[in-house]
Amino acid sequence: MAIMVSSLMMRFLVEEPLQLREELNFDYTQSKPVAFVPRVIPPKHKVQATILMTLPESGYNRNLGMFQVRVEFLSADGSVLASKSHPCMLKFKSEPIRILLTMFKVVPLVAGYISESQTLRLRIRGLTGGDVPTSCLRVMIEQRAELNPGGGIPELYNASLMLESQLPFFRRIVWGWKRTIFVWIALVSFMMELLVAVICCRPVILPRPRLRDVSTPEAHNSSPSNLPKRR
Repeated sequence: MAIMVSSLMMRFLVEEPLQLREELNFDYTQSKPVAFVPRVIPPKHKVQATILMTLPESGYNRNLGMFQVRVEFLSADGSVLASKSHPCMLKFKSEPIRILLTMFKVVPLVAGYISESQTLRLRIRGLTGGDVPTSCLRVMIEQRAELNPGGGIPELYNASLMLESQLPFFRRIVWGWKRTIFVWIALVSFMMELLVAVICCRPVILPRPRLRDVSTPEAHNSSPSNLPKRR
């Protein structure tokens, strides 16, 4: 019974932090490719979004330069609740270094074990949910201001999004000490049940001792009828 009470209380007290990974499928028919991730994020949660993008080391991507990735929290009616962006570009490699690396990797490149690509890892911090729950995330690729709409968009092999949320202060303490709190609640519940059982069922648990009959033959002989008569 104590374990059941502790389990029910922990179900209401403990809240698990959000951790998920989703593949991003960008819509390249738009001037700013967009990918949506349906996910409900509780209010007042701080979220760190990590975007992994694998880009081919093509001449187009090398000459593209800077572009920007934006992450937005959307409500159920499509309103923007929070927004953060991060600039990025391919890591620069000079022509001699690129030729030298290609010579060293020629065998696995020809065999298909590796490819001429780079994986960009973008960490976007500071996203906090408001009073309205987040129902969807929108990830958008934006070009530089100097380019025309539809230009400056990188070529992608694949992309994915990882979300990690940070619980509020009290919930974070409960999550870190959930096993200890579970044991303490179970012990307190057991002690309370034991106390109630002792109070309510005391006559059964601790019966009163019965008074024994202490009459003996000597007592019968000393009755008034057996006493000697006075002269």
